[in-house]
Amino acid sequence: MADLKLDENGDLAIEDGDLVIVRGREAIAQDLDIRLQFFQGEWFLDLRLGVPWYQDILGEKPRFNILKGIFRQVILGTNGVEGITDFRMTWDGVTRTIGLSFSVVSAEDGTFDYSKELIIK
Repeated sequence: MADLKLDENGDLAIEDGDLVIVRGREAIAQDLDIRLQFFQGEWFLDLRLGVPWYQDILGEKPRFNILKGIFRQVILGTNGVEGITDFRMTWDGVTRTIGLSFSVVSAEDGTFDYSKELIIK
């Protein structure tokens, strides 16, 4: 799996005047970053795609069983992800931050750890 690399601002990464390509684990991790922050209804060509942030997450106290199911579905639907293990989700009510950490099982790249903090204000 290969993709164009994005920088920390979500813009295309350019090094020495050239676009940068990511492969393997880095490409899967980048795809996970994008998918976990993609709001359902955001893409006009298919309003069903994305995380149901407005519908099920924002504005209410998180319901962990529902959130775990939503995030697992997004993760397992990511290109290159064959499975996940050691899935952990934490909630900080003060900062309204969800922490996700898990191991990604990839047929091409073996198993690697991934973690992400998502702020839900």
